[in-house]
Amino acid sequence: MVRLRFEGWQSDNIPVAWLLLIRFRAKLLTALAGIIFASILIHVQFGLQAAMFESSVRIFKSFNADAVLINKLTVSSTSLQPFDRSQLAIFNRYPEVTATMPVRYQFVRWRYPGLRESRLAIMVGFNPRMPVFTREDIIKNQRLLIPPGRILYDELSRKEFGPVKQKLQKEREVLVFVNKERAKVAGLVRMGTSFSYDASLLTSLSTFEDLTSSNSENIEIGLIKLVPGTSPEAFLASIQDRVPDDVRVFSLNDFMKFEQEYWDQAKPIGFVFAFNAALGFVVGMLILYQILYTDVSSHLPDFSTMLALSFTYKHIRMIVFRESFLLTIIGYPLGVVASMLLFELISSFTGLPVRMAMDRALFCFGIILLMSTCSAFFAMQKLDDANPIEVFE
Repeated sequence: MVRLRFEGWQSDNIPVAWLLLIRFRAKLLTALAGIIFASILIHVQFGLQAAMFESSVRIFKSFNADAVLINKLTVSSTSLQPFDRSQLAIFNRYPEVTATMPVRYQFVRWRYPGLRESRLAIMVGFNPRMPVFTREDIIKNQRLLIPPGRILYDELSRKEFGPVKQKLQKEREVLVFVNKERAKVAGLVRMGTSFSYDASLLTSLSTFEDLTSSNSENIEIGLIKLVPGTSPEAFLASIQDRVPDDVRVFSLNDFMKFEQEYWDQAKPIGFVFAFNAALGFVVGMLILYQILYTDVSSHLPDFSTMLALSFTYKHIRMIVFRESFLLTIIGYPLGVVASMLLFELISSFTGLPVRMAMDRALFCFGIILLMSTCSAFFAMQKLDDANPIEVFE
């Protein structure tokens, strides 16, 4: 005689929850589709949000600096306000400072010859004779910026900016237009796009000023390099009362957090990601609840019989809970695979760093598990209609 036991999963037990699931294949597939849909939607929203945060500080993350100086009126990198570069030079008097490096940062209009439309790109100006960046590709090619009129082009820029990489492989330099001024692409780097720009350019300070017609006395970012071993936080705390009123100074990490907080709080896109993730949770829960509720309703006579055979409501509820758990265990990995394929597609089209992260995957699994648990809990309420007396009528 086959034994029904609910305390464990020993080999001689009948997996009642699994048998109930596979009895109606259409319901099983529908429930799995709900979990996969919710998993994809939640993963994509969190993945895009993480990509937004990461891409917003891509350039800044590669700065060879311990502290950053910006105008006090600046709220984000999308609108960096200029300030006098003499404010940066003040920091050279501190013994903890080994170097200060001015950086220009503005949006410019880019046009590739033969294309009618101009496009918005970010251009960064720096002294190519100074170690402003830590990226090897920039360090290797920044000497190409010493002659005037030269720029380095991000090969990860969107295709709409023209076949710069392909043409540069055939020619030594590629002629382009920046703010209607002629410039020559002398080399390539790999920076990547973001939510605020689709292409990035690097150039020297003098070329930057020529292409933007900006005041040579102004800068948008000041980089401060400290003596190795010096704590940026301790240094900034010691000079805080001596910093000029019209500028702000951050550690590099705090500056990147400042930028990410802008995108998370000041921009509506952060709310949109959270709302869509919540929507995926609710829709997935409703689909799964409907499946489990229908399943419980169709098996009420069976559950009533089990109650008449001295099984408790706890045992019956565990069957429903295990159904939801099995659906999660099966459906979630499928949702992860589908999300990873979708990430590859999004990344190839946009250049954004959308990828699966282990900690985020575990967090999303917790959300999907909570979703299925809530669905099972609400579906269990139908078990109150199970009446053992009806079996003997």
